[in-house]
Amino acid sequence: MELKKFEAPTLAQALQVVKRELGPEAIILSTKNKRSALGLMNRSSVEVTAAVSPEAFEKKQAAERNMNPQQKEILQQSRNSQKVTQAYDVFSGRSINQDISRFGGTTHQKTAAPSKTPTSTITQRRYVDIADDENPAEQATMRSQDKAQVSPQARHASGHSPAVRVADKATTGILSRLMAQLLEGGVEADIVRELGDELKTIMLREHITREDILRMQLARVLMSRLRVARPLGERLRIPNTARMISFVGPTGVGKTTTVAKIAAELVINQKRPVTLATTDTFKIAAVEQLQTYANILRVPLEVCPTAESLAHLSASLGPDDVILVDTAGYGPRDEKKLNELLETLSSVRTETHLCVAATTRDYDLVEIARRFKVFDPDYLVVTKLDETSIFGNLFNISLKSHLPLSYLTMGQRVPEDIEVATKERVADLLLNIAGGV
Repeated sequence: MELKKFEAPTLAQALQVVKRELGPEAIILSTKNKRSALGLMNRSSVEVTAAVSPEAFEKKQAAERNMNPQQKEILQQSRNSQKVTQAYDVFSGRSINQDISRFGGTTHQKTAAPSKTPTSTITQRRYVDIADDENPAEQATMRSQDKAQVSPQARHASGHSPAVRVADKATTGILSRLMAQLLEGGVEADIVRELGDELKTIMLREHITREDILRMQLARVLMSRLRVARPLGERLRIPNTARMISFVGPTGVGKTTTVAKIAAELVINQKRPVTLATTDTFKIAAVEQLQTYANILRVPLEVCPTAESLAHLSASLGPDDVILVDTAGYGPRDEKKLNELLETLSSVRTETHLCVAATTRDYDLVEIARRFKVFDPDYLVVTKLDETSIFGNLFNISLKSHLPLSYLTMGQRVPEDIEVATKERVADLLLNIAGGV
């Protein structure tokens, strides 16, 4: 596994370097905001940790040896990772070798002359771009295409479905270990069985016998099930996007600190005018805590305990203003308080993030998602990743709630301990591809 760290002024610039250095099949394992030691308001950067399989990295190097400078530049500027990967398959000779092998031939040629069009259809799914947000219909279509690509001979073999028959015992052992890792990591058994069947189908189609390649394929399968939000900065550039953003959830999950971290990102890196607001006049020192962050960031703080006060604040929004609303935490069974908060938030147009902690049990996460559904949340924030080593519940609740993940947080530092949620990061949490980085 090729594992590297990259640092750049912005996430977009860092991702460009990742794609240029590691290729379109690189996995973004984590992103981290960094700042200089001179203080909160000084220049910051983004550190990205990425990985790529040896096979994909070797293919990239072989392909680029057969390209002229103009072809390299065109591919490096492309935003379509699937098309870039297809081009690498052709320029490296991989697609030609696959065709020869498919029809029983042999080849000793490692590379081939470039062709204008691929000689075979590329059916293997590639890692999606970092900003992609596949909808459930697209995911279901791709999974059905995977199953349809199993050969007719395998489909009609003795008594078992093609997804359950793997001839090679060593490969079966590798698959069992990967599924056991998911179970030990807290992924529910029913979900693991579905993932295992899908991975077996891919194994048969691609004739995979190496553990590192199979692990990367499992990462792809996991990622195909997830939904993630586009970064907030991108959404705010879209006309008619809600510019009042509220954070709801049970007590003690870290909503106030999360609000402060996102505010710091918007103020420092995106230079946006931000107002902090809170509806929480119940918790002791809640307003004082948020006021401290407002003072550091030099942004206003408004206390809005009623629907009227929140509506008045919303009406004062300028064209570029963003209001981040912290709310009181209530237990999911406290229906009276939840309804009071709902009445307050219903007076304004708001984008809503449901905040839950990674330390919460599966059953309780499902109950929280059910009770807070009255707020019609748009996104899911998972906090306290630093307080657990089991992340399967994160994957489970993201599937069950049908909510795109927006942020992951892992500590009290503002603004460092937060990252935009990515499919690659969740896959790494479950499979430890980066070896604990």
